[in-house]
Amino acid sequence: MTTPDDRDPHTPRQTPRFSHYRFGRAPEPAPEPPVVLAIPHPAPLTPRGTLITCPTCGAERDWLLIQIGADVFVRCRCTMEWKERDLDAEDVAGARQPGPETEWASMEEMYRGLGFDGLFAYTYVG
Repeated sequence: MTTPDDRDPHTPRQTPRFSHYRFGRAPEPAPEPPVVLAIPHPAPLTPRGTLITCPTCGAERDWLLIQIGADVFVRCRCTMEWKERDLDAEDVAGARQPGPETEWASMEEMYRGLGFDGLFAYTYVG
């Protein structure tokens, strides 16, 4: 038994595979992942004169400042993280301390290595 196009009906039909290449053009390179800068900041943060507190646990100091491009995120030891619109790249650059830098394989590994994975929730370090 065959189908009208002379193929066996029990064999799956192969679908054409489409590519992102365009005829006559070189493939576009994949975009580079953004550089992530993470700086522990043990002191309170008071941009524009307002004290930043964690909405989950109420912490007032001991933050991880995370800069991704022009965006700055604040992470608490309880793992609460939010984009802080009152901080910018200059604030993160001002919080940098001289010393060796570490490259992490993933964000989760970075959180664990810096102690912001929830293990030290509700405690101040430093």
